[in-house]
Amino acid sequence: MDPKAIIDSYVGDVVRHLPQRQRTDVALELRSLLDDELAGRATDSDRAPDAAMTMDLLTAFGAPQDVADRYRPAGFTVIRPSDAPRFTWLALGGVGVIWVVSLAGYLSGAIPVVGWDYGADAWWGRLTVWWLGPGIGAFWWPGLLITYTLLAALANRRRDASSESWTPRAAPRIPAQTIDRDLVSRTGLVVTMALSLLGATTLLALPGLPSVAPWLPQPALDALALDEQFLALRAPWILLVGAAYVGLGIALLIAGRWSPPLHRLHGCWMSPRSR
Repeated sequence: MDPKAIIDSYVGDVVRHLPQRQRTDVALELRSLLDDELAGRATDSDRAPDAAMTMDLLTAFGAPQDVADRYRPAGFTVIRPSDAPRFTWLALGGVGVIWVVSLAGYLSGAIPVVGWDYGADAWWGRLTVWWLGPGIGAFWWPGLLITYTLLAALANRRRDASSESWTPRAAPRIPAQTIDRDLVSRTGLVVTMALSLLGATTLLALPGLPSVAPWLPQPALDALALDEQFLALRAPWILLVGAAYVGLGIALLIAGRWSPPLHRLHGCWMSPRSR
């Protein structure tokens, strides 16, 4: 068969799927493109174009209906490709939730079976009633999502058509600590140190609480009283560690960032499990 006749037949099949007003222009453009491609292949293979070469070209080019879709004016997108996975999970997940809840209700007897005498007391009878009711009826949920998505797509299409031209906006501010993880927030450090000093002061003041606040009820004073053994053995070490952390905080406040010596010093206080 003549290659030109094959291309004409192919072009005719393509434009048959297009609106009438587009057919002439698309036919001229597509025929010219295919002729050039075929001539290029013939030059590369150093032989005259034939039916086999033409069919290889058209097969690689695609089915006529697919090619026609490339020339068809684009409509509006109902579900964007990036939203398709989330839509699928919402649709199928909703159906799954409805199935689990309703099936548990029917099989446990929490939802009574009314108007179904055949096997109503057996599990398979309840399963049948469930499937003919909420089982199939659960597909209202994907239908509702599709309807909502269609309405949202129409609204977005109208809004996009009436929206103003795009204008650049200021780039969002990225915290310096996100780029350089060794930088410290001096504000956060000061707040942390202030809270630590407040806690240490409270700890030191608790033994004298009965004389400082004698108006407190005795149960409250008893609850806030510190154990004598804790005061004698552990409290001094806790205060020493707290003072060391305050010293580390002051060093960080001055330097403004973590340095290898400060990392090693901080690592000495951490337990092997927390490193």
